[in-house]
Amino acid sequence: MRPQRLFPAALAACAALVIVACESETKPAAPAEAEEAAAPAVCARTSDPAAAGAFEQAAIASAQASRGPGSPVIWTLKDEDTTIHILGTVHLLRPDLAWRSPEIDAAIAAADTVVFEADTSSPEAGRELMKFVTTQGMFTDGTQLTNLMTKEDVAVLEEALKGIDLSIDAIQPMRPWFAAMNLSVMQLTQEGFDPEAGVETTIENEVAAHGATFEYLETVELQLGAFARLDNCTQVEFLMQTASSMDEGTELLDMLVAEWADGDVAGLGALMASPEAFGSEAAYDALLKDRNARWVPLIADMLETPGTRLIAVGAGHLAGEDSVIAMLRAEGYDVTGP
Repeated sequence: MRPQRLFPAALAACAALVIVACESETKPAAPAEAEEAAAPAVCARTSDPAAAGAFEQAAIASAQASRGPGSPVIWTLKDEDTTIHILGTVHLLRPDLAWRSPEIDAAIAAADTVVFEADTSSPEAGRELMKFVTTQGMFTDGTQLTNLMTKEDVAVLEEALKGIDLSIDAIQPMRPWFAAMNLSVMQLTQEGFDPEAGVETTIENEVAAHGATFEYLETVELQLGAFARLDNCTQVEFLMQTASSMDEGTELLDMLVAEWADGDVAGLGALMASPEAFGSEAAYDALLKDRNARWVPLIADMLETPGTRLIAVGAGHLAGEDSVIAMLRAEGYDVTGP
């Protein structure tokens, strides 16, 4: 039974935008100075590979059985003087993918304000990101990554790193969540996915030319803090899911992108919107459900300001029963779209 691959693919599709920005700012390096710390507990993995594999096969079958309208979906929320379009995105795409539609083009052109998950491009965001990675992405107490891992897991990780020409020494100072995200993004970029071709970058470049302003749903600390606040063993599980799936290449991410490009919201929900896809209830809540719940009142408040907004967030946030769309509808808002 192949290892659980949906979590790494879902992360790369919809949760790694800030780390993409970070790739150009940070390189694997030891922290400047280490403090004395007690030896950390080794994390034995608790996931059931057979159950994870069975879930993955069922999710893939469900996604393949559903169909979308043929292009990424846009939802709309409006009142008498405000229109809010909501578009699901993928942060890294292959440059040759054609994903634009007349409806998407119209929403981009009409937007006087564009809302992203977080600011990843301004100088201020760069400084915030560097500070966060230094304090929350790297060990500062002398711990090494492999101190948290069994010998068997270290061997799996070392084998996976060979595929991206990286030694384990390069990631030893990293906390498991940060190591996992870097591994995922490095593999994707080596296999042809490009953040410059991603939806957010494309929209940002286009709307800046016609004078739109930008707003954000969360800070870098809020976004990456969802990962950093996971306990060590949940982070190690996340890292090992990523490492174990690397020999499968980008097959699952290509499938997720195809579902998104087809506008198959049900298919995306089957692949991404469940605790099983994220490896645990804790990871699902922290990385998806809780963030969606924080965003909903912020989006509702936007109806108080006249104008036209385009909200562009990772597609995983807009599929499934805990999606932003479902939560808005549960609050009584009339959101058009699937």
